[in-house]
Amino acid sequence: MHRLALSAKRKVLLNPKTVSIYFFAILFTFLLAYHQRLGQHNNELHISRVVNMRSFVKEANNLSNSQKNPNIFEPKNEVCQRPLTESSTNFNTFDLFESVVAKGNTLPPASKKSRTEKLKVYVLPFTHVDPGWLETFERYTKSTNQILDNMHQFMMKNEKMRFMWAEFVFFERWWSLQNEQVKEDVKKLVTEGRLELATGSWVMTDEANPYFPVSVDNIVEGFQFIHKNFGIKPQTMWSNDPFGYSNSVPYLFKKSGVHRTVINRIHHKLKQTLQSQKAIPFKWRQYFDATGEDDVLTQILPYTHYDILNSCGSDASVCCEFDFKRMTHWSCPGPKPEKITNANVAAKAEKLVNQLEKMSEMYKAPVILMMHGDDFRFDMIEEWNQQHDNFIPVFDEINKGSRVEIRFGTFTDYFNDLEKWYSNNKDSEPPTVSGDFFPYMCALGDYWTGYYTTRPFFKRQGRLLHSLIRNGDIMLSMLRVNLKQRKIGENVKRLEAARRNLALFQHHDAITGTSKVSVMDNYSELLHASIVSTNIVLENLTKSDIDLYPRIHDGIELQTIVDLESSEKEIRIFNSHLFEITDVFKIRVKEREVIVSIDGKIIEAQLEPFFQKSKVEKDSFLLLFQATVLPLSMMKVKVQRGDSGGLTKMAKIEAKDTNAWDLGSWTIASSTSAPNLETPYFKVSNDPITGAIQSVNKLSDNSKFHCQQSFYNYKEAGGGAYLMRLHTNPKEIIEYQWLKVSGPLRQSIYQKSTNVLQRLSIHNVEGPSGEEVDISMSIDITKERNTELMTRFSTKWDKPLTYTDSVGMQLLRRDFYKLPVQSNYYPMPTAAVLQSGKQRLSIVSNVEHGARFLESGTVEINIDRILNQDDGKGLGTGPDAIPIDMKPVDMKFKLIFDSLESDPTENSRYSTHSFRAQQAVQTIIYPPMMFNRPPKKEEDIEEIEEISNLKFPCDIQLLTVRPLEDNKQLLILYRHATVCSSQKVGNCGGELKSSLMDLLIKLGAKQVQKTDLSGVTRVGGIIKVEYLPDYELKTFDFLTLILYR
Repeated sequence: MHRLALSAKRKVLLNPKTVSIYFFAILFTFLLAYHQRLGQHNNELHISRVVNMRSFVKEANNLSNSQKNPNIFEPKNEVCQRPLTESSTNFNTFDLFESVVAKGNTLPPASKKSRTEKLKVYVLPFTHVDPGWLETFERYTKSTNQILDNMHQFMMKNEKMRFMWAEFVFFERWWSLQNEQVKEDVKKLVTEGRLELATGSWVMTDEANPYFPVSVDNIVEGFQFIHKNFGIKPQTMWSNDPFGYSNSVPYLFKKSGVHRTVINRIHHKLKQTLQSQKAIPFKWRQYFDATGEDDVLTQILPYTHYDILNSCGSDASVCCEFDFKRMTHWSCPGPKPEKITNANVAAKAEKLVNQLEKMSEMYKAPVILMMHGDDFRFDMIEEWNQQHDNFIPVFDEINKGSRVEIRFGTFTDYFNDLEKWYSNNKDSEPPTVSGDFFPYMCALGDYWTGYYTTRPFFKRQGRLLHSLIRNGDIMLSMLRVNLKQRKIGENVKRLEAARRNLALFQHHDAITGTSKVSVMDNYSELLHASIVSTNIVLENLTKSDIDLYPRIHDGIELQTIVDLESSEKEIRIFNSHLFEITDVFKIRVKEREVIVSIDGKIIEAQLEPFFQKSKVEKDSFLLLFQATVLPLSMMKVKVQRGDSGGLTKMAKIEAKDTNAWDLGSWTIASSTSAPNLETPYFKVSNDPITGAIQSVNKLSDNSKFHCQQSFYNYKEAGGGAYLMRLHTNPKEIIEYQWLKVSGPLRQSIYQKSTNVLQRLSIHNVEGPSGEEVDISMSIDITKERNTELMTRFSTKWDKPLTYTDSVGMQLLRRDFYKLPVQSNYYPMPTAAVLQSGKQRLSIVSNVEHGARFLESGTVEINIDRILNQDDGKGLGTGPDAIPIDMKPVDMKFKLIFDSLESDPTENSRYSTHSFRAQQAVQTIIYPPMMFNRPPKKEEDIEEIEEISNLKFPCDIQLLTVRPLEDNKQLLILYRHATVCSSQKVGNCGGELKSSLMDLLIKLGAKQVQKTDLSGVTRVGGIIKVEYLPDYELKTFDFLTLILYR
């Protein structure tokens, strides 16, 4: 019947008469609307009045492509989407790791073919400059300024020289010091293609730990600077030093217009395998991209490192002979370099050609990229002369022959020739590869998996600053209509400085925790200064005091006591999300007699002990109340002293050992029964001895989940900042004291051991927040030695599907292999997921971690680590090099229990969150922000009013509304793909167009223009907001708009 119905429908639609009626109806509607528009706006500019027809054509083409691609579709208002299929590729790294690494298989090598074509070689001089590692960013700036001074001086006189730059945090600092003549000279070098500006982001980011909105900001910051000063965009991403690679990061760059990348540090056995298959370079494809629309052409450096010894071929001693700086500095494993003369040039040329030809055997195409540089190279003008003056005669000698054509070149030169060769040799397309490149094992067999967790205090600082900057950007955008220009300018400058410090911290030796102690302390000072500065912006905008913030740069966030003695207080709660939040909120007060009211109505509240720095503060209480905060709105709650008529209730306290807890005036009842937690929506069963969670029961659908938590220590750990090296079996921590705190709004169980104070809570709230387990951990391992601290959640599921996230954009499959512990660890920037049949457990966190999965349906999460030795990866020895500068840190987790509508595909190598889990990620990273202030006064600034009926689709995430130059703003939305769950979601699910229009009007935008993700390349013309088109926003895609006022 269904097919017959469809067939009948097609007959009607394809009937010539029907087609004619539809055509003339659409034509008449279009002409009428267009005539009315002309009549109303006949004095306006054409570009503002008529949408660029190319924009419509492009949008139509995109829609057509999405219909052809089964992985890309336009969701409407459903609460979930159909499962996505997986792209087909020649290789995927999940299967490759299992076969080559876990099982030790060897793939038969690709057949060798004799090459008849001349080999083309591009030698690209470069310098790798870390914005902080062994020295601080400021100290390294002296070296980078010298390098760039030398670049300008030398390249203006030597036309054959080429150079590449990738770290724009340094370049911007140098650029700001130059006069107009130097700037014009450098612009000329860029325009002529002699100086290549690569990557374009503010820093070369780590790819394991960041959350993708920060990565987007990192790209936007750099691309905007480059475009403003040079009028170009980078075309190649250079990422030679991160310790493994996410497949999501090159996707972000592709969405910004970069379609080529060069990487380096992948698992040594995977690199060897891909080389044996002649599978490098390859087209890096997303699992969700069936058509290859977002492929990134990827080259991997051929050997173990990016230095000159690993540049020209397999013999490092020969390559070292062409590092001409070593004529006067350092030594080589073989003969030292010699000055090139007529007497030795032929022999030297032959040596280099032999190495290049050997290296070319691993490639199909006769086009070779030979990188020529190392850390902080070319800081002496002497080296510029040495490298250039000795290579030129070697090039000339080689180019006389018929085997190799060689010269200085750029990434653009190399990839242009490479793509041209593939275009002319249709039977030799680059292979396709999907998946990421974690974990990273170097040629020495070391697994670089410790840095996923190293120094979590600093990681938490970065996440906090990101949340504050985002709040500042959004609030400023919503309030700037009524702010004076001077005030706007001051706030924009503060936010820009903070954003750049946060971008600096994304560097692959910063967020990773892999710099020296003094350098990490410097990062912390910069982050804290930016937190303070951003707080000033927020407090100025709201005329309120911030409720929770760190007082010192190496201290945790502390909660302010809301003083009710002098007057009542107005508590403001800001929701920065596109969905409403109903939850239990908390403030710190001194009084027992407290009234909480909303819109003049007294509401129920709860008082309980206030814990801070792992102990109870006896001078104050924690006051909890429930509120609903609408999307992008500020909720107001009044708190004052007085009799609440029994609506403010004291929590009930129970403990297994009442003497183990010093709660001051609180009465603690002794209890030997299991400290279970229960609300009308949720039940948590806990262990009577340890208090640990054992299982949950969702009363809404009576689904039950086994979920047993435990803590473990790996003692005598031998790793360092980078590496995880575990030599002994873990020891379970079994000595706990528990405390149960029960009230009408929240029930909690506290667990206390030597290094951990954990609060596990459930909220008596209808909706998503009422069916989550909320966990807060206070960790202090400062007195430990060579210890890795883990927490485990066991489901007892038999070999479930297991995932960790890729920078928060997608979930990647992770399996357990019978390999050392460290080889099974993967990045967990925001989430770990286990799934068996239709049941799924998602664990989300506000701090980056490493995680592994065990066969028993258990996830082990590395929550902190202290190592008392160097691991041999560059930090050196001595007190400043050893990662023992641990600080007490607070971190949060949420457990989300989903009942999915369908079973997953067992061979699926990726997945996505449910709506609830995705929104949990957003709210744990961007929690509602709380302020307190006296009651409203007449001189107060404009309020953030709610946007009536704002109801975006549930899968849309607001990344940012950040300022650009000339009073413009950049709005970025992202559409998640989600699996279907039977659970309800919050108040969302409306249409994108109407909600977006309401938001744009609230932001004061008069016109908009679509761009790529970087905000640089415009797509179509400028459009008036009232004529906003129905923008297509596919899953896994971004909508980026410039807003004009």
